[in-house]
Amino acid sequence: MARLQSEKAAASTIGLEMATFREWVRTGRLPPPVRGTDLYDLRAIEAALDLMSGIGTPQNALDSFLETRNAG
Repeated sequence: MARLQSEKAAASTIGLEMATFREWVRTGRLPPPVRGTDLYDLRAIEAALDLMSGIGTPQNALDSFLETRNAG
């Protein structure tokens, strides 16, 4: 499967109806299309879903430090 997908394909891949997918993108729950395109990065979408589900939290002190450092 290609990493970059159309809006319809990305929504279908993660099991969302188009209206829900668009709302989640609009509200920032999911990332927008790759800048300058109308294609969505499935890896970025999967990372956002991991964070929402709680499995994308830092795994160790180094990850936590790097996350804090990059946020500022």
